[in-house]
Amino acid sequence: MDQQSSEREQEGGPPLAQKGMSALAWAGAIALTVGVRLYLFFHYYTINNDGVLYIEAARRFWQGNWVDGLASFYPPFFPLMIAAAYPITGEWELAGQFWPFLLGALIIFPLFGLLRGVYGYRVAQWAIFFYAVSPYLARLSLHVRSEVPYIFFLVLAVYFLQRALDEAGRLSIFAAGLGSALAYLIRSEGFGFILIGVLFLLHRGWNQRRRKTIGLQLTLLLFGFALLAAPYILYLKHDTGNWLISRKAGLIMSFGLADYDPDAERVGMKDSDRVSVFNMIASRPVVYAKKVFIDAFRSLGVYFEAVHYSYLPFLFIGWFFFFRGRFWEKGDFLLFAVIFFYLATFALLYVNRRYAVTLVPFSLGWVGLGLLSVEEYFRNRWQARGALLTGLVLVLFMIGTLPKTLQSIGREKLYLREAGVYLREQPGRLTLFTTHARVAFYAEGQNRVLVKAVKDFPALLATPETDYLALDEETFGRFEGSFKDYGWLLDREFRGEGKERLFIFRRLEVP
Repeated sequence: MDQQSSEREQEGGPPLAQKGMSALAWAGAIALTVGVRLYLFFHYYTINNDGVLYIEAARRFWQGNWVDGLASFYPPFFPLMIAAAYPITGEWELAGQFWPFLLGALIIFPLFGLLRGVYGYRVAQWAIFFYAVSPYLARLSLHVRSEVPYIFFLVLAVYFLQRALDEAGRLSIFAAGLGSALAYLIRSEGFGFILIGVLFLLHRGWNQRRRKTIGLQLTLLLFGFALLAAPYILYLKHDTGNWLISRKAGLIMSFGLADYDPDAERVGMKDSDRVSVFNMIASRPVVYAKKVFIDAFRSLGVYFEAVHYSYLPFLFIGWFFFFRGRFWEKGDFLLFAVIFFYLATFALLYVNRRYAVTLVPFSLGWVGLGLLSVEEYFRNRWQARGALLTGLVLVLFMIGTLPKTLQSIGREKLYLREAGVYLREQPGRLTLFTTHARVAFYAEGQNRVLVKAVKDFPALLATPETDYLALDEETFGRFEGSFKDYGWLLDREFRGEGKERLFIFRRLEVP
């Protein structure tokens, strides 16, 4: 049975009887997608550290300080989006959640269009259902993080490229370039899609003997990308003195090497854009070769974890149909190329589950195809009872998925928010030093709050203008015997769900 072939026969649209089902299915998909995310919104407790940095850059843009905003460690488009949402929400944290929530729901439209063009109506419909309850995709839709906006524009770029390949549309391929540029301006990994697009156009044009049109297609794709991305690349050249596509490369590579070489120094954010990745590799060629070999397997394992284990049986069935025969000529080869390219890139740089989550939407067509194959097998073997068995499979799937999907966000760090709010509510305009960026974020208000490293605290203990300290356990333990000598009194202690603690000191007198 070639489920993929039978589905593609319906590319002109489902029959009239199915159109009514289509409207009902859309209503259900939207309700499930939004409902899951609304539940998580009301079970969201604490911002993440990356979110604090994104909002810091967004504030600079909002204040008109474009130089400092562009100098952020991260690309500028997501902070700009947060700044644009701030007048709507009136709160920075909500502004940071606005776009991940909105685009996390809207993504079902280009994703459906992409998968319907490749697999047909029914597979795309089930893929949207799997998207709605995907654990990490749902949870990232409430974080102040750039992953979901990045995924939205990446899916949009792939959708337009696939549409251009199917219809030979010039506008679509230009739109694919624009979408990839927006993805790049949110996360530097978006640059990789241009490489995928170029290679795939060359592959498709050569196989289909359309070599005369390859040049025009490549020009439109690259022009669409350069139109939006080139100004930022030129700014990086001006700011750093080097041709870069990201400030993150040195930092990410140092993390990847440090996993295999304890002596490898982790590069800081401020130094990342001035450290040569090639020099780091050349200084440890054997360690790097070992890292790439092992991380090639780890990358695949982290990808499976990001897709989530309850999805894997359906994914493997879908892969069976994909790899059977000449898979490089099939409609979903572009989706495979995207996944393969990024998994290889992770192995070369750094393996991280959050990076792998961006590949999940491109895998859901195979997941939907796998479920429909199971349904057809049950129907052919047990006829009327087949629907009951399929329903049982879906119930077991939901039991294995929803507990992870609906898990509270940031509850384990709620004590940091509570500590920050407590400091913000203290009377007067205070000067505070803390080791936690999240405490600083919630403590601000009218206060002056600075985040400091452990090494800074010997001098800070004697700083007379400081009113409060908010310290993690490591800093507290290192200077435990010194606080009283410098006129500090333990004011409050906040505890996390585990053994984590935060200590707040207030100054009694200047020694």
